[in-house]
Amino acid sequence: MSPDSVGRCGKNVDYDGGLLSPKHGRPGIFTEPRNYAPRTAGLPVLASSEPPPKFNLSMAVASSNEESRGNVEDTLYADAHYDHRYSSSSALVSFASDGKQMLHDQIRSMRSDHLNGLTATNTGLPSFHIAMQPENFPFLEGARQAVPVNYGVVKLKNIPFATRRSEVIAFLGRNSKILNDSDEPVHIIMERVTSKTMDAYVEFMTLDDANKAVEKHHHHIMNGRVSRLGDRPVDVELSSQESLMKDLFPLAKGVTWHGMTPKFNHHKLDEPWENFKGFVSEEEMVMLVKHVEVPHRSPFSKDCPQRPYECLISTIKKFPWYATDRITISQRRAIFRATCELARLLLRSIQKQDDSVNLTRQLYRRLVNCAMRCPGFTPLMKDDIAFLATLSDLEGRGFNQPRFASCWRHQYSIAPKAGIPLDVLEWYIAIVREQTQRDMMARPHSERTMLQEQGAGTDMYWGYFWAEIGYVFGPSFDQLTLSQAAHAEFSAVERILARALGSAQRLS
Repeated sequence: MSPDSVGRCGKNVDYDGGLLSPKHGRPGIFTEPRNYAPRTAGLPVLASSEPPPKFNLSMAVASSNEESRGNVEDTLYADAHYDHRYSSSSALVSFASDGKQMLHDQIRSMRSDHLNGLTATNTGLPSFHIAMQPENFPFLEGARQAVPVNYGVVKLKNIPFATRRSEVIAFLGRNSKILNDSDEPVHIIMERVTSKTMDAYVEFMTLDDANKAVEKHHHHIMNGRVSRLGDRPVDVELSSQESLMKDLFPLAKGVTWHGMTPKFNHHKLDEPWENFKGFVSEEEMVMLVKHVEVPHRSPFSKDCPQRPYECLISTIKKFPWYATDRITISQRRAIFRATCELARLLLRSIQKQDDSVNLTRQLYRRLVNCAMRCPGFTPLMKDDIAFLATLSDLEGRGFNQPRFASCWRHQYSIAPKAGIPLDVLEWYIAIVREQTQRDMMARPHSERTMLQEQGAGTDMYWGYFWAEIGYVFGPSFDQLTLSQAAHAEFSAVERILARALGSAQRLS
């Protein structure tokens, strides 16, 4: 003990102001242990043969307060005014309730205002009607977010087959009101089977901007200045979205383009080859990858190695994803597989420095950004792209990716709505997960066992949502359209929420 701990009166005083044992100063002897026996709230202890009074928690608390204040009269006053409606057990329950309330308040403080407002009910659950309101419901059909926009279009004809994108932009001039680079305004048409370069299309902000660019080059021709790309004179003419879409998707039979919007012709029984079978074929996507994997068999792509990647970027960017009733699961999967393969091949070429002029990091970023912004790809598909590109979670959030996107394994149409807080999205998923688990436990033993065995082989972040949908995998599933998948998934979510929130509303 330090010298300062000895009081002026010569008595040993502890740090709390209490008296220490007289033997405290002896070597090897420490302070006496405190007496934790029940006390009588400051009442005088009388020698008696009667048993000690019953332990009263309130009196013990009062005694502790008396010790800290050193005032017996205050303790007696508190005991006289003690409300005996609260027993010692009720005091413990009150403390536990206060702890739960503190925990509840702490949880709500960490939630978003949106989720707090949604769950501000007696049961902590909103009604089914409130949960399905557009401002609360966090899911949407991803492919439907693509919107056809009829930008102004200029067509460059007779271009050299090795023309670069930067050369086209420089040819038209930086002052031309071309779309932003992130919108991929330059589309150099390539035959996906032969890899031959055709014409080039450039999109402008408006039709008037495109017309001004054409007039500028016509004015140069009238003054004797021939427009050239490289050493070849090129023709510049005003074009349209119809012409661009027709050249970009040449195998799309049975369709007429009105701007970017496809109009499908009537089915012809006598001319089946003229009927619509898809905007792109799986063979086209396979050949697009083969041009990169086996370049010596593709003389055109050998001299222009970046062309297959740019062709894929244009295909993804201009693909009419909004026509969900005409796009099948297998067609989308073919585009996605080609995207993954080309991203992998391009990254390998960059690392090996096969062509540092044409195969660059900038081209790789363009391909990755285009794939991550594709409205037709599912969150799981985009998670695969993000994994290949080693994107961080924060970068994924920039593309509206949810947390745990790798767990969205059975969602072929549903996507998170932009601007919805993450905790609201995950709260809805938790409702789906818990309700489907309850539904599973209510099934007969044989069905429950079968579902549990199947669930052990997949991700259960969404619970038994996959069992609610009931997809049957096989050729019929491959021919399922994105519109049909959306109807099945949104109907399943609606049924699950109706069971979960409807029962909670009845209990309240």
